[in-house]
Amino acid sequence: MRTNKSSSVDPPLPAIHNPRRNCMKTLGLVIAAAVAGKNSLPESLAQDSGSKAEAPKSVQLHIYIEVKPGKGPELEKLYHSAYVPAIRVQNGFLWSRLLRHYDSSNKYEIDISFSTEKQRATWAQSKEHQAAWPKIEEVSAKITWQGFDQLA
Repeated sequence: MRTNKSSSVDPPLPAIHNPRRNCMKTLGLVIAAAVAGKNSLPESLAQDSGSKAEAPKSVQLHIYIEVKPGKGPELEKLYHSAYVPAIRVQNGFLWSRLLRHYDSSNKYEIDISFSTEKQRATWAQSKEHQAAWPKIEEVSAKITWQGFDQLA
């Protein structure tokens, strides 16, 4: 009886160094640690580290805007060219962002944050706001808003 010593299975390939795969494996481990519990994460990555120090407080205004048909790109341009330069110079201003809904080309949200409500109200009465806001209103069909106190 004759036997064939060669195998029909190819020998295993040598391991190839793949930095992207290694990075993804590391990221997976970090995510798994986060899912397992916040105590698995370094304190600097945990959102609530259990520290007794008081979190910085601020106020936020979320402005919900439905733009007129076809005016979305114009709102986006106005946000960057008029609104942000006007709000950036205000006392107590912390940040602003422009969001667009996933399922709509005409639903937007502008979120702003100030250190105090008094500073936010001062912004609303400022000459910069009086110049920038009518431009936003002009492209909008409907505007609503909701205010928030940031607690943590």
